[in-house]
Amino acid sequence: MSNSNTERSNFRGNRPLSANPPHSICLTDRKVVSFTHLWTIDHFQSYLDDPQSPRVLFSSYFSPTFGPHTDTSWCLKLYPKGVNEKSVEYISLFVKYVRGRSDLLAKAEFSLINSRGEFHIVRKTPYHVFPTGGDWGYSEYLMRMVLTTQRKSELLNSDQSLKIFARVIIVGESSSSIIHEEKKNTYESLMSLSTHFGSLLTSRKDNCYDVTIIVRPEQFNNLIYESKSSDVPSSSSSTSVPKRNNNRIKRKRYSTNSGGSNGAGESSDETTSSAIALPSTSTAITFYVHRSILSARSPVFAAMFSHSMLEDQNSTIEITDLQPETVQCLLEYMYTSNVEDINEHNAIEIFKAADKYQLEFLKQKAEIIMTNSLSISNCTMLFIVADLHNAHELKKRILNFIMRNILQVVETDDWRLLVEQHPVLATEAFVYSAEHAASCACSS
Repeated sequence: MSNSNTERSNFRGNRPLSANPPHSICLTDRKVVSFTHLWTIDHFQSYLDDPQSPRVLFSSYFSPTFGPHTDTSWCLKLYPKGVNEKSVEYISLFVKYVRGRSDLLAKAEFSLINSRGEFHIVRKTPYHVFPTGGDWGYSEYLMRMVLTTQRKSELLNSDQSLKIFARVIIVGESSSSIIHEEKKNTYESLMSLSTHFGSLLTSRKDNCYDVTIIVRPEQFNNLIYESKSSDVPSSSSSTSVPKRNNNRIKRKRYSTNSGGSNGAGESSDETTSSAIALPSTSTAITFYVHRSILSARSPVFAAMFSHSMLEDQNSTIEITDLQPETVQCLLEYMYTSNVEDINEHNAIEIFKAADKYQLEFLKQKAEIIMTNSLSISNCTMLFIVADLHNAHELKKRILNFIMRNILQVVETDDWRLLVEQHPVLATEAFVYSAEHAASCACSS
């Protein structure tokens, strides 16, 4: 067989990148500058009550303090009674590109900060090309009536001032370049290290492992029914919390079960090595691992091993709330910092498991996939998962998705079950939609 055919066959298999080291490495870089501004408006309620109050308020100018755009100037614009007739019941908020040499691609993030330092009404615009003098934001940022309800104390400070926190993110052109030999060697060394650590997981050579993990899935109810208790910005210049169960620790046997998994199956005594391909099955699976690696990677495992089992040379951990495939992914990540098999079908299980063992980067990877796979049919389930595991950013994205698709979402069976079994969450989604449903128009 020719070399080209051999290489092609290697890439056909599901082999990690470390097993197929590249002949050259390229890096594509993009300049991104982020800068913030805090604007305090004293006695803000007076602007809402006074019929003679100014139509528009301007913040002072602010600029990036580093990077290629330090010579640009920006400001915030706020319309206490709306920017136009369609938004008279709202407060309108924009960021303006006051001065600069050229058009810039940027986006803005707005939020209100109360006296406790809490962020509320967080709104993020898409990217927009700012011409000099142009602005971008929300004509319906916040309903004025919200500041006369019980939420007034959440949004205004004790002295009745309104604090607006804004972030502007400017992105530039991207460029690609070949990584030089020194950086390439570092990259290849890291890949080699990942491969060697990964081989520890799949080999029992010399019996160097000191912990055995037995995964024995039990029958669980679907997590979605367990109980715990369209933003369209436009330019204004044209016209207008997880709850974990304690781990159960026994002599020479650890249990790391927290319950609430979607796993299903029945237990048996059949075991196999972690080196084999794992089928979707309820059969018990055994993994041979190393406490030093698990302790270094997971605070949960570190806490377990720091208890009474330190003197045991070979200890057993029994897991009954996760599927073997999920545990395999967790271990691959802890040993190699890489998991190639995360997809929309297993992202929820990996997300829950990563949260349980406090593997934050793996949790973020799964969260990105969950966000990208949002749909009418799964948003309700993901909403519950995000709430159960205190994934605030994920929950916010899901709420925005529900808000933009509320008419279709409320017709699904999952939503009806949410209303019946999680009425607090259903109410939260409706309130969020009512407060944030806004289309940005242009200021004049």
